Amino acid sequence: MADKVSGEKERQYSDRVGRLRAGVLGAPEICVERGLLMTESYKETEGEPFLIRRAKALKKILSEMSISIEPDELIVGKTTSKKRGAFIIPEIQWEWYLEQIDALSTREWDKLKPISDKEKALMKGFLPYWKGRSTYDKWRALVPDGLMTVNDSNLYVINTSSPSGVHIGHIVADNQKILTRGLNHIKKEVEEKIDSLCLSEIDDFKKLVFYKAVLISLDAVITFARRYAVLARQLAAAETSDHRKAELNKIAEICERVPAKPANTFHEAIQSLWFVFIALRNEVWGPGVSIGRPDQYLYPFFKEEMDKGGIAEAEASELILMLLIKMNDAAIPMSTAVVEQLAGFPTVANITVGGVTREGKDAVNDLTYLFLEAEREIGLSMEEFVVRVNRINSDLFIRKACEVAKDLKGKVKFISDDTAIQQMLNNGKSIEDARDFVVVGCFSPTVPAKSLDITASTINMPLLLELALNDGVSRMTGKRLGPSTGDPRRFKTYTELWNAFAIQVRSVIPSGVALRNMDRQIYAEFVPAPFLSAVYPPCVESGVDIINGGTAPLSTEAHGLSGVPNVGDSLAAIKKMVFDEKKITMEQLIDALDRNFDGEEKLVHLLGKAPKFGNDIDYVDSIVNDVIIFTCDEMSKYKGIAGTKHIVAIATGTGHMTFGRAVGALPDGRKAGEPLSEGGISPHQGRNISGPTATLKSVAKLDHIKAGGGSVLNMKINPNALNDDLKMRKFISMLRTYCETGGYHVQFNIISGEMLRDAKKHPENYRDLLVRVATYSAYFVDLSPTLQDDIIARIEFGEL
Repeated sequence: MADKVSGEKERQYSDRVGRLRAGVLGAPEICVERGLLMTESYKETEGEPFLIRRAKALKKILSEMSISIEPDELIVGKTTSKKRGAFIIPEIQWEWYLEQIDALSTREWDKLKPISDKEKALMKGFLPYWKGRSTYDKWRALVPDGLMTVNDSNLYVINTSSPSGVHIGHIVADNQKILTRGLNHIKKEVEEKIDSLCLSEIDDFKKLVFYKAVLISLDAVITFARRYAVLARQLAAAETSDHRKAELNKIAEICERVPAKPANTFHEAIQSLWFVFIALRNEVWGPGVSIGRPDQYLYPFFKEEMDKGGIAEAEASELILMLLIKMNDAAIPMSTAVVEQLAGFPTVANITVGGVTREGKDAVNDLTYLFLEAEREIGLSMEEFVVRVNRINSDLFIRKACEVAKDLKGKVKFISDDTAIQQMLNNGKSIEDARDFVVVGCFSPTVPAKSLDITASTINMPLLLELALNDGVSRMTGKRLGPSTGDPRRFKTYTELWNAFAIQVRSVIPSGVALRNMDRQIYAEFVPAPFLSAVYPPCVESGVDIINGGTAPLSTEAHGLSGVPNVGDSLAAIKKMVFDEKKITMEQLIDALDRNFDGEEKLVHLLGKAPKFGNDIDYVDSIVNDVIIFTCDEMSKYKGIAGTKHIVAIATGTGHMTFGRAVGALPDGRKAGEPLSEGGISPHQGRNISGPTATLKSVAKLDHIKAGGGSVLNMKINPNALNDDLKMRKFISMLRTYCETGGYHVQFNIISGEMLRDAKKHPENYRDLLVRVATYSAYFVDLSPTLQDDIIARIEFGEL
């Protein structure tokens, strides 16, 4: 039986599953193979089109990377050469790996295992090749200095791309097509496309290059699977156990078939899915490489075998457990500067279950429950579990999901079908596609294999308010970051204040969009993704790579708003205390902000009495909504590569701490340098004092349809609040009401502050303790003390 956190329900999986699970625990280990093979391939293909170079690089990686099969495995294939590897992505960034080559194992958080001398030598040998060739180098060289100030000042930070050191992520392949038709079928489609081209046409010639790259990449993945078939045969020949010999021979047969051909069994379907997932990770590794809705596309294989007696439920469950473990075999290494905003190695490999079908019927089936139970048993950090909640889903299903969330201390994201489907429709998707949505990355809704919906940046909204209250100048640095909007001491009305804030927002958005568009254009030119394009039918149909707009017009980039509740609380405090009740003058307020509230206890007390977001008070909730709607309207004026829509999300990852250090004192009473509100739309830590229902009502009032990139609400609940049937039914009712009345996302840390404080003091007793950090989970003991304290500081609801 496996290990368990103090106070945790004992897990029931088999010894072989327990051994496999143990293999992916602990710190990740740098794997140099992908970076080395990528570099060697690029040297070999100098002068060739980048689409071809990318395809050949993937072919070299999958043909030459180390492979192995563990004694307990039934699902085979490793993302890297390590049991839990973190590979290098030099085509995006290269220099920081060398600069931090020793610090990676000693830094305060996101520590990796020490890198061996041999691997350090290899890194020092191949990484310098990328000087001037990486997308980050190209981006920094392209962007004017004045424009880069917006990013470097923590005002408008570009992420999930070159500055983060990763590829775009946020993708889901057409798994249903892969499993039912196979990669050979896609190859045939591509070959037919080539035959139909008229090469005297420039556009068709470009398509020929694309299709050739797609064929190379498809063959690379098929060859990769067959390498495992050969290895399984070799191991079977040497195996002394008849039982294991039979397993290895079966594995060989499966790997000889999939993913080239259609899967015939549930086992084959999961193995095919996993091989494709490995290939995508090696091509476009970034947060949010996800598997979509496995309870939907795997269900026909499961049901047919169950009906024929070809598989037992216990056997199917074991295969699911092994898939979940496999999803934890890799982590994304990021520089020390970047992990401050994404601490905890978040790969955010989402699994979405529940909701409705493309026809609008209840999508929950027997496999949905098996996936939920498997997640409860395995409880690892890398696979993220998303539960879609719809008014036609049964209470039995919602209860099961809530029980899993409780047992795993909260490791489930709940998403409202009503809201997300409306967001999809608002972003141009058909009703059938909208109903088929999944969540990728931290919070982004998308349509599997049809639309590309990714995150683009994070905007420091409280810093923009600070600029409005300081004539465009940062209080922390004294540097001008925005236009002059006048001396705020002379503002006579709330409208004048709002107009100054609006000018700051309106002024910075074009700069942030320009930074992002430059980065995306560089990606399109230098790091296309032919295999990812192969498993997105719109790209095959159009002959255009996915990074270059192959899913157009179904493509969005979401700019996350950080600290919106702080802005709302601050504007509400000024409106209430300065302009409505006239208890404070603007001059008194600005002077107090300049002094970081030093000696201003009475004034801080008055500001604290103003309405605070998260307590179901229309006065402040409406102001928060005003901020969101205005920013959404401004963002909608701009387009990206191939007509991509720029939209808004309300999310910050863990950037609320980094951004907070760039912001001076705020009128909500927060002092200079302190963290901003966490999550995205979560009330500022400790201010939602009116209970969980009031918090949910405040958030549900907001216009989540306009904020089509998603939003993040974190809540912390003491486990005792859910410790009997009546309390659980009340929790389910509260969740349903939120999802049916306008909310988009909510997730819970169902854990006591007492346990968290003890885990911080005695980390050796809590190696397996998962917590919700932002819209991803991480092991509490792996987080920095600052982030641990931030999670502890979130208000804890003792009753519902």
